[in-house]
Amino acid sequence: MRTLTLALLAALPFAGACADDSSMADDTADVNCAVETADQYVVGLEKAGTVLDVQLMSALPAPPARGDNEWIIHVNTVAGAAPVSGATISVTPFMPKHQHGTPVDVKVDAMPSAGEYKLSPVNLWMPGVWETTIEMTSTSGTDSVVYRFCIPS
Repeated sequence: MRTLTLALLAALPFAGACADDSSMADDTADVNCAVETADQYVVGLEKAGTVLDVQLMSALPAPPARGDNEWIIHVNTVAGAAPVSGATISVTPFMPKHQHGTPVDVKVDAMPSAGEYKLSPVNLWMPGVWETTIEMTSTSGTDSVVYRFCIPS
């Protein structure tokens, strides 16, 4: 009996990971991206914050897909549109419908071109809508933007 109780207690943290939507509890469930509200990928897809502006310059694969993705972003100031080099950037993929993120940390590397950064891997591990928040701190200020992509089944 004690072994069963310990096993049940150990499983509790994982029990609610996708419990809020039983139709999507399985990562193989069908997702109809045509009915979801999400960004449509295009090169240069821009998201404006209040101080900083981000453009998604490339995605591998394109459009973003299930699994590991690599994104190149370009960060500018909103006032003056000057490239922002030396920013501290954190990236958080999150699935709002399921209330979970991804177990893989996104590494951010500055690129040779001013204001460009490589984000890898952006791990979108299951079908559905993913909101990827990019938080930035620079001498120009602190800001964040959100890219919202639907990953089909």
